Amino acid sequence: MKTTNLLLATALASGLGLAYAADHPELSEGDEAYSAENFPKAAALYRKDAELGVIAAQVNLAIMYLDGQGVQQDLQQAAKWFSKAADQGNVEAQYNLGVLYQDGKGVDKNPVEAAKWFHLAKAFKSVESIEKTMTPEQVAESRKRVNAWVDNYNISKGH
Repeated sequence: MKTTNLLLATALASGLGLAYAADHPELSEGDEAYSAENFPKAAALYRKDAELGVIAAQVNLAIMYLDGQGVQQDLQQAAKWFSKAADQGNVEAQYNLGVLYQDGKGVDKNPVEAAKWFHLAKAFKSVESIEKTMTPEQVAESRKRVNAWVDNYNISKGH
């Protein structure tokens, strides 16, 4: 099983999978194309909405880049789209971005960033696992980044 398939399998097994039209009704055409296995059309439709900032489309497009469905496999593009959705608070994207940073896939390997995204996704088993490989300074830096992210996110949402 390819690493990208493993990420997708992990997402599906945890009940995450692709974000569907229930999350954002405008994506129904893209979801229909995906369900019909017309991956190039689905990718094009998701890209259109992803560029408009639609979180579900960003996650779906990232997953398609992970697996090379309808697009050439490109882990940097997957990381880009997961990052956009993660910055908007999407837990699935945060978790997958953590995995990419942990494995150095599409981004430079960075346990501090991986731990940050795992914390934000509330993937505490992953946090515990990666923190075992980190120095106390790295753990402290990761937690500092989590707090800064949460503060910035709350400010951007007017909380």
